[in-house]
Amino acid sequence: MTTFTTSTVGNAGKTVGNTFQSGVSSTSAFAQSGVNFTADLAKNGAQLASDATNAGISIGQSVAKAGLDTSANVVSGTADLTGTAIGGIINTAAETSGKVFEPVASGLKSIEAFDKLGEGLETINGLAVAAVKQVGSLTMRSLNMSGKMPTFFDADGDGFVNVNDTIKGLIVMGLDEKNSKYAAYALHAIFSYPTGDSWVPTDTTLPINVNNMNRTRWGKNWGQYDRIDWVQDVDINQFFAESDDATWQEKFKKGRQYFGVLLLIFEWGTTWPFMMPDVPVEQIPFKDEMGKVVRKLILPTILSNFQRAREGSIHAGSKPPAEAAPTEPGQA
Repeated sequence: MTTFTTSTVGNAGKTVGNTFQSGVSSTSAFAQSGVNFTADLAKNGAQLASDATNAGISIGQSVAKAGLDTSANVVSGTADLTGTAIGGIINTAAETSGKVFEPVASGLKSIEAFDKLGEGLETINGLAVAAVKQVGSLTMRSLNMSGKMPTFFDADGDGFVNVNDTIKGLIVMGLDEKNSKYAAYALHAIFSYPTGDSWVPTDTTLPINVNNMNRTRWGKNWGQYDRIDWVQDVDINQFFAESDDATWQEKFKKGRQYFGVLLLIFEWGTTWPFMMPDVPVEQIPFKDEMGKVVRKLILPTILSNFQRAREGSIHAGSKPPAEAAPTEPGQA
């Protein structure tokens, strides 16, 4: 069972040097059991959006004052982002995201900070500001909905993700269609049966009930830090790089990193509020640019959050890493 604790940052936040010191209040309405957000989060979505905007303004100001390069090209890996505007936003958003893994809090802060820093600019570090705003807009629309809240992979907010939803999401993130299909079917083959409500499989579309992820071996640390050992210093771009099917599948089968990154992406995509446009993927506005925003800004922020927690930068609420992880993703 996973508990999400979201820290909200109000106007009390202030910049001291390069560190954003915030007036933080724990919002109990956001502490949920299970991985799907409930109606309570939907009701408080507007407040979270407002708080994220306030935090984003402060982070943007902090990064700007630090004199970080806003024109350098995007590079691979979070370590190589040091000294760039994106790197500054990733670090500061992760530092101020709270005590436990918070994909919504840290990701929203990174988006809003980037947007505020980018006023008057078309691109920053190779990312189109218009695409960042598009991601932010689709997120805010989801946050401000009442009732069922759609997420990146769960387009109708019913708590079930089907194979086509996963394929579409991975394509939007920038994985090519063939590898998206392979990765999606691999995920659903592993998780559909144990997360179902019946021991007898009845749905050939292999839906995943994300509320039951904690039943699975791979979901027992859902929202925690145990898998960070699998994805240490991962190059997200390499995961999304085009390759022939045989090569990619072979890497995926043998490498914990590929499987670990895929799990982290799926976890993020089932918790991130997002209004996925109900059109063919090629017709989604800024589709290619939005994928770059996810790969270059949101996912690195989440990975940084994991790394900080593992290293003890976030003391209360963090979980120790697994002493040993299975060597084969397919192990039961």
